[in-house]
Amino acid sequence: MSRYAGKLGELHTAYARLVGLWPADKLRPTHCYKRVLGQHMDAQFDRMAAIQGAALGRELERVQQEIAVLQKLVANKYRTQHRLSAAITDPASHRGYYTKLLGSIDKAVASGKQLSLR
Repeated sequence: MSRYAGKLGELHTAYARLVGLWPADKLRPTHCYKRVLGQHMDAQFDRMAAIQGAALGRELERVQQEIAVLQKLVANKYRTQHRLSAAITDPASHRGYYTKLLGSIDKAVASGKQLSLR
């Protein structure tokens, strides 16, 4: 349940749902983007609760656009629409590099090793 009323409450609920769906980063367990999104959301909606009139309407439109983008990011829509070519994922200068890198990362995560990229 949102602490905001009306359209602001609906948008807050939608935004909070998307923040909850944001995946954890296994490579950077100390850098939680979900927490950053949540803090941004709280600050943004607290600020918008004090706005009225046309300014509020513009802010609501902007938040609706943010929600639409977050929905696409959570659903991996951009990744499926814009596939990377083999020239990028398997460069001729170092065949199999990214495949080996991802394999070693998956192996480290599965073994429970503490990973943290800074």
